[in-house]
Amino acid sequence: MGVSTTGPAISRRPWSFQGQRGINAVFGPTNLPIYRALLPVAFEMPSSPMLAVAVVNYCEVGLPLTPYGEGYVAMQCRHKGRVGWYVFTMPVDDETASAGGRTLGFPKYVADSIGLVETDGVWKGSVAYQGRTIMEVTFTPKADAQPVETSSTDAGLPIFLLLPPGEGPLVNEVVTQLSGPRRTVTRAGSATVRADPGEPWAALLPTGGASSWATFDEMSGDWVLTGKQL
Repeated sequence: MGVSTTGPAISRRPWSFQGQRGINAVFGPTNLPIYRALLPVAFEMPSSPMLAVAVVNYCEVGLPLTPYGEGYVAMQCRHKGRVGWYVFTMPVDDETASAGGRTLGFPKYVADSIGLVETDGVWKGSVAYQGRTIMEVTFTPKADAQPVETSSTDAGLPIFLLLPPGEGPLVNEVVTQLSGPRRTVTRAGSATVRADPGEPWAALLPTGGASSWATFDEMSGDWVLTGKQL
């Protein structure tokens, strides 16, 4: 099963998303002092810090976007008592996606290349920058797990970002606005995440980079991202 490209035509709004697929691995950070040091002072530590690492391909998008790849590292945080995510880094492989995301506060920059490929059921996502593989995520599905399809209007937790990206002092809250339900096909499994030692977040990964929980998700629908300064 995959992202549907058939059925009623979708009226694509500017800067909108209709389909994506990718790996999402979630960890408990191994070093809380470093987690606190990497989390901007504008945000509080959550009661149970979590680190999300993903490599995603946005395969159906609205103009001026064209299909593009993205990697990201997100840190769970609190802002004025509310739980959300702070995106620490977000390389992409497209200049328009980078420029558009930075207006919302995403710390995007253009990588050399971003790959997301499948071999015998195993998915590998990788990000290369300045001649180095700075991020690699390998997803292995559970042997007996079947894909699970859901449909939901839940947009998930808010994203708290800094404006200018990664600097502040302004805080921007970014939310997903859905136009109708979003369909998700999820494969459960585990992942191994590797980061170049020069990446600051590499120190948060467990030994060997193994995650006990990861998914490969394929989404379809119609949604946009909007932001407001807090």
